Amino acid sequence: MMMPRSWLFVPGDSTRKIEAALKGNADALIFDWEDAVSPANKGLGRSTTKASLAAASCDIERIWIRVNGLDTRWFADDLSALPADRIAGVVIPKCCGPSDLTRLDRELARCEAASGIAAGTMKVVAIATETAASVLALSEFRRPVPRLSGILWGGEDLAGDLGVMANRDASGRYRAAFQHARTMVLYAAAATQSLAIDAVNVDFRNLQSLEDECAEARTDGFVSKAAIHPAQVEVINAAFSATAEELAWARRVVQALPDGGVAVVDGKMVDAPHLRIARRILAR
Repeated sequence: MMMPRSWLFVPGDSTRKIEAALKGNADALIFDWEDAVSPANKGLGRSTTKASLAAASCDIERIWIRVNGLDTRWFADDLSALPADRIAGVVIPKCCGPSDLTRLDRELARCEAASGIAAGTMKVVAIATETAASVLALSEFRRPVPRLSGILWGGEDLAGDLGVMANRDASGRYRAAFQHARTMVLYAAAATQSLAIDAVNVDFRNLQSLEDECAEARTDGFVSKAAIHPAQVEVINAAFSATAEELAWARRVVQALPDGGVAVVDGKMVDAPHLRIARRILAR
């Protein structure tokens, strides 16, 4: 599985921003047909994104499209307009548990058949904390789900659903309800063997705050982070890149445990959990 460090949201109705993003350093690009595009411009967003991708030479594995939610009036038109052979997959907002992904799987299968590409080609990243119901449904993720590559959390829509004016306290830390949602995403991603993607930091001019947040997220188990501005990408990529020391340790662990079991590395016992961590580090 490709393991992007940075996921940059890009308005789907802006040719200029799409072209700039394709030339940029974000590991994954999410061309947004949902929040970044007004209801009046939904059709323009679809056509602009498709035209830009058709005209560009790009790595398909980088390209994702955030469609509108399953229950919106725009979802069916989004699926019909998907450039299925030019993207890695879709980002689904307002995802409420595995049942939503089962519904989406059926819709994507029809889209793939119509586009003449192999079933299961398009993958899915689920944004799974935008409502209280979605947060509660995270406990239903107990095993891998077809197509699911990653789970992304965010606190902005959730604040609206909870009726909370601010999702962070005076020090800049997320309040308890949002910390809970963040933690549940870590568990759900681990249970489904998918990527845990940290939320965007909307204060895009404060790169020091972003760097601190990335460090904490990586320590907690997130493997990547979403961005809303190109200036954030370099910080995120650096934070989620394995260091030389981490790579060296991981190689020593893998070398010491070719057949599993128990070994001593750097004077400390290592076994199966350490081997899993080492392999994840090397996969980056």
